[in-house]
Amino acid sequence: MSHQSGITANEALRKKFAEMKDGHIRVVVVLIEDESLVAKGEHQAERTFNEDFDKMIPPLIQKHRSAFYFVRLDTISELSGHNWLLIVYIPDDAKVRERMLYASTVATLKREFGLTYITQEIRASSVHEMTSNSFHQHVRSQAAPPPRTMREEEMLEIQQREVTADISIDSRHQTLQGLSFPLDENVIEAIHLFKKQNVDYVQLEIDHEQERILLAHSESISTPEHIQKCSPDNAGRYHLYRFKHTFHGETISPLFFLYSVPGHGSKIKQRMLYASCKENVIDTIEKRYGITFDRKLELCDLSDLTHEHLFQQLHPEAVASTGKAAFAKPKAPSSRGPRRLVKPNENSDEQ
Repeated sequence: MSHQSGITANEALRKKFAEMKDGHIRVVVVLIEDESLVAKGEHQAERTFNEDFDKMIPPLIQKHRSAFYFVRLDTISELSGHNWLLIVYIPDDAKVRERMLYASTVATLKREFGLTYITQEIRASSVHEMTSNSFHQHVRSQAAPPPRTMREEEMLEIQQREVTADISIDSRHQTLQGLSFPLDENVIEAIHLFKKQNVDYVQLEIDHEQERILLAHSESISTPEHIQKCSPDNAGRYHLYRFKHTFHGETISPLFFLYSVPGHGSKIKQRMLYASCKENVIDTIEKRYGITFDRKLELCDLSDLTHEHLFQQLHPEAVASTGKAAFAKPKAPSSRGPRRLVKPNENSDEQ
């Protein structure tokens, strides 16, 4: 059982913790002074996590003094918002009392900031460990499988051989169930804003060279006709759209996932790429970010993207009742007379 130091954040630091949740701050340094946790330095976010980390952290480090470093990651949690990295820096040559004081205050610091916001934590003892490269090595080591015994390695090799073995020409093989490319940090930010209803339209594209899903366009307010104009007619796109309209006197905002790949203007390889990635993109957005789409539509021609078309997809019964008669099967020609049921001749076998 660990012992707590009893040191807590002062009022200024508590206010700073609340401000950090807005997503504008990249780095905050916290020290222990006069038996309290205090903020001693900060930087606003400028570029990506890696670039800001290597630019901002080194000047803030006091080589022989312990400190806590909060660094905002570029990832966003659907429940708590921006994720944070906590670095507990306690140099090897620090005094024993200082080492014990900082080590016993970590739990209190995390609780005051909010445990759900801290998704990564690193313990560092030298300035050489205070780099973005060290952080990524830490993440990779966490994701790596645990070491296996020789017997476990042999069993794993046997299982892999069984999967890939060619038994006969009719043997079944594992097949690729679609491609999965990671979402760029700008896409994650846009999805977060879309969920909070700060934007109504997000357009995504695939960068096949980087193998990533990138943000192509986003707008706070948009119409189907405007989406046509800002979408290319020779390349595929994914669209997240909040279709605001009135139905039975009530304003509603159903969510559409639109998949547009022009049939004639785009290349076959591109159409296959967008088709292969589509399900994984939808699955990631719905499961990881908690966004449920009311309709998922594929558009081969962008001219089909109109207010009327989307309205019909949601309310087909309302469109049918406005005067467009449903297709009815034509009656049989009258010259043929009434239809008769002809029974087989029961005595045909006897003749």
